[in-house]
Amino acid sequence: MSEAPGRTIIRQGKTYLFFSGYSYLGMSHVAGFRNLLKEGIDRYGALFPSSRISNTTLPLYGHLEHYLSQLTGQDSTVSYASGTLACQAIGQLLSDGENIFVAPGTHPAMGLGNKRDGAPMEAVDGGSYEDWSRKLIRFTADSTHDHFALVANSVNPLTGVINDFMFLQDLPRQKRFTFLIDDSHGIGWMGEHGEGIASALMHLPHVEYLIVYSLSKAFHIQGGAVSCPPAWAERLRRAPQYTASTPMAPAFAHTLLNAGSLYEVQRALLERNVDSLTRMVNAMPETDGALSALQPTQTPVFLCGATQANAFSIAPALEEQGIIISSFAYPDPAGPPLNRVVLSALHEPSDLAALARGIRKVQGSAGPNI
Repeated sequence: MSEAPGRTIIRQGKTYLFFSGYSYLGMSHVAGFRNLLKEGIDRYGALFPSSRISNTTLPLYGHLEHYLSQLTGQDSTVSYASGTLACQAIGQLLSDGENIFVAPGTHPAMGLGNKRDGAPMEAVDGGSYEDWSRKLIRFTADSTHDHFALVANSVNPLTGVINDFMFLQDLPRQKRFTFLIDDSHGIGWMGEHGEGIASALMHLPHVEYLIVYSLSKAFHIQGGAVSCPPAWAERLRRAPQYTASTPMAPAFAHTLLNAGSLYEVQRALLERNVDSLTRMVNAMPETDGALSALQPTQTPVFLCGATQANAFSIAPALEEQGIIISSFAYPDPAGPPLNRVVLSALHEPSDLAALARGIRKVQGSAGPNI
């Protein structure tokens, strides 16, 4: 590749429709967004190489953190130069506590295991996210401990499934829970204003939320943050991941603060595309089967070619039709690839129609299981 992918990608001189990557809103191809980034560089420079606790700091970062707090509905936010650094910072603080239970599929950047302080592994380990949440209800109710830390993704980036947090209301009310949620794949596009999973969380007296996220997916900003109660923010600002690091590039902070109307337009376009492809899949008669390979998830990610027998064939077959989807083996690199169609706000109705035609042709030549 010699240029940033958008709705298309050029590889070895050939143009393909591109249904992969995590740039859900396609901001790199929005002229107004690029202009804001250039404006930020002209005003603040490319970098601000200074400690976060220096006596010469930019008020810009305070404005950014205030905006993110309002967006997520949290009292405080601490920003970082990357989502990984934000995860490491809050993960390190959480690991100092007790009774930590990590949901299946949680990003390893958290640096957390699945148990601490001798909690029996079988109490919550194994199975799906749904198994994990059910086991948690039983285990915490029977435990003699009165405080627990939980860690999970908001959206499973591999399957596109939004995790269900309704189980929190069934946790024992006489105990306390700190819930760290990685919202990297939800914030920016999910919710009326791009607030991410915050729009779906219940306010419960026995649960406090810590929301950590990368800004690089939907927002297309190189940086990350933790939105949380003030006591946690104070601890984060004393930790070395904050005190010994430089902030995100100020041009990115400037862009995020001023691109609200641009994000709004792109969110509407992405929602249109997700709705359109979902309707196409749901309206297809089972006897036709042209789009039965796709599984809608109410997110920009559609699972494709779920069975192991055809997992190796569908992506190359679509590529022959001029379509590139996301296809790689995970978590076992030697296993069958996980095939996904990832939509962005940049895709046009004709792209979705071409995808349908491509899948119809591949499925017609390979049988009904693709």
